[in-house]
Amino acid sequence: MSFRTDRVRLAFLVKRKSTLTEEEFSRYWSGTHSALFASLKIVKTNLIKYEQAHINQSALMQIHRIGGAPCEWDGMGTFEAESYAKIFEVFENEEYLRVVKPDEANYLARDECQLLPLDLLTVLEK
Repeated sequence: MSFRTDRVRLAFLVKRKSTLTEEEFSRYWSGTHSALFASLKIVKTNLIKYEQAHINQSALMQIHRIGGAPCEWDGMGTFEAESYAKIFEVFENEEYLRVVKPDEANYLARDECQLLPLDLLTVLEK
């Protein structure tokens, strides 16, 4: 097997702002912030895919019952593009910095989030 050469993924492990409930965080991130981010021309041009994964609290409780470690994240955003350069262009773009980045303060504990650059290897696909 070999890593894909047609795309890469940047995963963003997300921690919500401590003043928000899980529901408030999820609603804001999936609604207001997503619409703002997806409206940018650079996002439409450079990204192949943007997805959000929100923590399922019911499943998380089951994981804890069977001995799983506590989860410190509230979700994960994934950004896919042809290259890391295309992804980084989004986050260095003037409009993103002016319009979207300030909005992150409404729902994120940004200094507690993590970014993971990921090369993709498909092991199983149906």
